[in-house]
Order: sequence, then structure tokens, then C-alpha cells
Amino acid sequence: MSQTVSPAARRRDLIALLILAAGALVASYGYLGLHHMAAAPLVRVRGQTAMARAIAYTNIVRTGWGMIAIGIAAVVWSFVANRKSAGPTD
Repeated sequence: MSQTVSPAARRRDLIALLILAAGALVASYGYLGLHHMAAAPLVRVRGQTAMARAIAYTNIVRTGWGMIAIGIAAVVWSFVANRKSAGPTD
């Protein structure tokens, strides 16, 4: 059985996908920053300690994971909203 998908459902799916992708990019950026710090010799940046940089990258990773969680919630929201709008199938 095939049903047409409403434009609102497509927008919800797109929003969920964009949030998930943005979260993955942010988390990847943070992980790459931490990896670069671990792999490269520590070079002191004026006015910034290595610990401050590590904490900043860790916060970026946590933000990315939070965005991924919000994206997953948006996927669930989109699924539930699409099921409600489809109505009963008999």
C-alpha cells in the first residue's frame, strides 16, 4: 500500500536529517581536534594552555552528541507525526 507523503512530513524528515548531520559534523570536528592534539607534539598557543584546548574540544564533542540526540528525537517526532496523519489503515 502506498500513500502520498505530505510536504510537511518531508520538511520534518529534512529537518531531522540536517540536525543529525550537523551533530555528526560537530562531534567529528571535536574528535579530530582531540586526535590532532594527541598525535602532534604540543605547541603552545599564546594565551591558551593545552588543557584549555582539550576542554574546549571535549565540549565541542559533547555538543555534537547533544545535537545527534536532538536529531534522533526529531526523527521519532517525524515518524509519530507521519503515523498520526496517515490515519488507520484497514
